[in-house]
Formats: sequence, structure tokens, C-alpha cells
Amino acid sequence: MEQYTKILEELLDIKDELYLKGLITPFGGNISVRCPDDPSKALVTPGSVYKKNLKPEHFIQLDLQGNILNETKFKPTSETPIHLAILRARPDVNAVIHTHPVHATTLGVSDLDFLPITADAVIIGNLPIVEWTETGSPKSGQIIADAIGEHGNFVLIRNHGLFVCGPSLQFAAGITDMIETVCKELVLCKMMGVHPRVLPKEKIAVIHELMKSHSV
Repeated sequence: MEQYTKILEELLDIKDELYLKGLITPFGGNISVRCPDDPSKALVTPGSVYKKNLKPEHFIQLDLQGNILNETKFKPTSETPIHLAILRARPDVNAVIHTHPVHATTLGVSDLDFLPITADAVIIGNLPIVEWTETGSPKSGQIIADAIGEHGNFVLIRNHGLFVCGPSLQFAAGITDMIETVCKELVLCKMMGVHPRVLPKEKIAVIHELMKSHSV
């Protein structure tokens, strides 16, 4: 029980952080995390609940096939099939965060490229983008899980939003924020009518070496 109390507190903390940054909206975005005592189960946010008002009792426990395991009057988010597909495909992943970040979504619907303009951008590397898909279907879950791949951590759905996964909620939230920050910088450059200066190859190489030596 103590493990669940801790993970639910963490879920609410991450939710608050994402909400305050505008990365999730009152009814947009969702989070899942593996259950601490059983990796074949997960906790997910409900659908149609105002995000700011989420409480521990709102979270729904599921097995990875989507069967509800706890007594609840709430229904899981419609995008649960994507969360579960990622968790099934990636035993190393413990958390999945889906957000509707304004600048990343703008980049996805525009002609902007994700360029290596900062160290954060270099750390992210390539930002894969897939076309819009009906996110409530099992097929969409497989599409997104395949796009993330065996070793990736994120994918941008055009005309929709961002999925990020990782070993912890903090990791997934941090990468989400990092991607949105770089996209904001790129969108601002576009709005200013200037072409962003990218880092030269030799400096990108230095950042890659630092990533290896410091586990960035």
C-alpha cells in the first residue's frame, strides 16, 4: 500500500508540473505508470475528468490488455490503447506521458525542421513524426509503439500531440519539457523571420561525448 501511495503522489506531482507548464490541458493529455508491485499492471489517468482536479482515487488500474482491475466509476482515457501498447512492447519503460504542447504541435503541422540549435536539441536528436491516427484504437497503439521503436523514447503525432516514455515519470516529464522548449525556440525564430543558427558539427560531437561520459 505504501508503494501505491508513493506512486500516486508522484503521478499527481507530475500532473501538476505538466499542467502548470501548459503541456497538458484541462481535458487534454494523459499519464500512465507501471504498478510498483506488478509490471504487468498499470495506473492510468481517467477520461473526462478536469486535470487540475485529479485525485488518487481517479486513477484506474489495468492489466496490459486493458482490463480494469479496481472498483471505479471512472473510465480510462480513450488513449489507453497507446499507453498499453508501449508498455507491452517495452519492458524497460515504466511511464508514458501524452501531452498537447503548443510549440511541438505547431512544429508538427508546419514546414519547420527539428534542428540542432542547442544542447537540448542535440540530446533529443531526431524527433520522429507520424501522421494523425485514431488514438482510441488498438491499431493506433501499435503504430505509435512501432514509431517509438525498441530504443526510442518519443514520437510526435501530427495534428495532435506528443508521446514520451521512459524508465520513470520524472524522465518522461523532463524529456517532454525539453522537446517543447526546443520547439518553442524554433517557432519563435520562424515568427521573427530569422533562420536559426545550428550548432556546428564539431560542437555537436563534443556534446555527444559529454552525453556518453556524464550519462546525460
